[in-house]
Amino acid sequence: MKKVMRSPILKGAAFILCLVCVAVAGLTLGNAAQWFYEKSGDPGAVLYQFESSFAESRTLKNEFGEALSTLNRMLLNPYEKDDVTESLSAYFCGDYYAKIGGNVISNANLTEAGLKTAPYYVVIRPGDWYGNVDISDYSYELSDWTSAYDYYWEDQTRLEKAGLRNKLADDDCILLRLTGEQVSVMQNSWEQGRDIVNGALTKSIAVFFVALVAFIYLLFVTGRRPEDEEVHLVLIDRMFVELNVCIIIGVTIGTALLVALGLDLALFRDSHTMALMTKLLTVLLVCAFALVMELILSLVRNLKNRSFVQRSFILRAIRWCWRTVVRLFRWVINLFRNARHGVGRGKDSLWRKVFANYKTRNVMLVFFGYTALLAIFATWFGIDGEWTPLLLGIAWFIVSAWFLLKRIDGFDRVVDALKRLRGGDLTYKLTDMPAGVFAAMADDINSLGDGMQAALQNEIRAERMKSELITNVSHDLKTPLTSILNYSDLLCQEHLTPEEANDYAKIIHQKGMRLKNLTSDLFDISKVQSGAEQMLCERLDACTLVRQALGEQDRSIGDGKLTLKVDMPDHEVPIWADGKKMSRVMENLIGNCVKYAMPGTRVFVSVKEDRNNAVIELKNIANYAMDFDASEITERFVRGDAARSTEGSGLGLAIAKSYVEACGGTFAVSVDGDLFKVQIVFVIQP
Repeated sequence: MKKVMRSPILKGAAFILCLVCVAVAGLTLGNAAQWFYEKSGDPGAVLYQFESSFAESRTLKNEFGEALSTLNRMLLNPYEKDDVTESLSAYFCGDYYAKIGGNVISNANLTEAGLKTAPYYVVIRPGDWYGNVDISDYSYELSDWTSAYDYYWEDQTRLEKAGLRNKLADDDCILLRLTGEQVSVMQNSWEQGRDIVNGALTKSIAVFFVALVAFIYLLFVTGRRPEDEEVHLVLIDRMFVELNVCIIIGVTIGTALLVALGLDLALFRDSHTMALMTKLLTVLLVCAFALVMELILSLVRNLKNRSFVQRSFILRAIRWCWRTVVRLFRWVINLFRNARHGVGRGKDSLWRKVFANYKTRNVMLVFFGYTALLAIFATWFGIDGEWTPLLLGIAWFIVSAWFLLKRIDGFDRVVDALKRLRGGDLTYKLTDMPAGVFAAMADDINSLGDGMQAALQNEIRAERMKSELITNVSHDLKTPLTSILNYSDLLCQEHLTPEEANDYAKIIHQKGMRLKNLTSDLFDISKVQSGAEQMLCERLDACTLVRQALGEQDRSIGDGKLTLKVDMPDHEVPIWADGKKMSRVMENLIGNCVKYAMPGTRVFVSVKEDRNNAVIELKNIANYAMDFDASEITERFVRGDAARSTEGSGLGLAIAKSYVEACGGTFAVSVDGDLFKVQIVFVIQP
């Protein structure tokens, strides 16, 4: 479904559908406008103006209103009877009867009672009017007959209207009507215009909704492709957002102005020009809509790609200004903070230099006291105007104070250098010390650091040579050991005489095997501690690693009469380690449990997750008194059984710790009474 919805063919069809809908709406509205334009050129044309019914139409109201205005002229000028008759014949197609000031104008014998049977009529008498056609818009003419509209006028006009009404007799009246036959032509024309307008609007609204649905679909799928979820931009999307918006506004306003100008130019020409202009304006509207729609889709693609701010010059400028203001504000805050801390550190430094050490404190107190006494005497003897002693005293005080502070600073630097050497920083050197005893002390301290560093390097070299010696000796022992084991094995297979010779051969084979294991362990631990061992780390499951090790040692655990308690999660606990080396670690640890655990006790093995770490724990009860230090048990040749009454080389835990640390984990041993616990920790891999 996603491939279909995002297919380029469907998106292109939706885009074209939008343009077709705009073209259909433009041509439909243009044809309706052309029809109204052609009808408006006919004299006495009846046009639909969005009225709810023909009775409420502007055409019908104007028909009666124009007749009223024409007849009302008789009240203003009784001598225009012929002109009134001529105007009525030209502009009013209905029947009328008017009696004003003794003058009667009519084209039919009308009575007020018979008038009410007509579809549309109006009766006007002095002081009142009524009918089924609303002519209240012609309030100026009606105000000559009734005072109901006097509140419209000023006092002078109101008096003039009252004077005209005084000329009216009681039987004066204006009677107007339109029969069904007379109004049928106008009503048909009005209904035709209504049908054309409503049809055009209905069709335009329908195609508008179709275009809206297609455009909404384009908003959702623009920038998307069937093969991925990325937002794909095109060349137009690299344009600044502000330029994009300006083009949209400019095209919209420009198109509206061109449409208005085109209609205005065609308004006073023939219908052929109007039709041609309608088609040209429709083409212009479609092109403008296509451009605006593509620009809007470009904005939407930038919003989906979260690059709207990046493409907006104004937003980027605002963000840059905001960041600059924030950085400036932070810089000012840090400046004040550093200044305050600097003043505080300066005061503290001066205080430490002068008063922190009791030796320098006593020296400075004696110096300040002596200087104060000297200043008092210099001031006393300089009263007569001789200020030279005082000035010399001040100069001596400044020079002496600088000299003392310099020496105090040198002493503090010597103390700090000794602290660094004691902490293990053997590369630290004292430089720029004051001349004299402090410079000599600095040279001695620097020489001491060099000597200690040389001794440390010699110790490291000796340790490396020791490891290499063990490695080489272990390697050289393998060949003769292999021969001894092979020949002892052959002797064990023979029936030797005397009978004791068979036992001797077995003892030689057993001791040779033990020596071979010891040599192999020495070789392995020397390689890993010297860095020569290559670790092939990979992603492992800690639970699978422990299960495999327990499965291989299951028979030994059963022979040792031990009960195994395993606690592991059901899911994977991934770690990063060398699988072969970790199998060797687990083999050594479980083997130690079999050798040194008290028979009939339980051995606890667990794998758990602690935050982001995988923790493997083994716990057992020892069968001997554990009076050793837990931090030393992982050293080479150190055994928990101080009497060394059991088999073992004292290298198992050392090898396990070296392998674990080489894989990036931690190995810890703890002892609590008779409880022996080993804990291995690795970082869980994502």
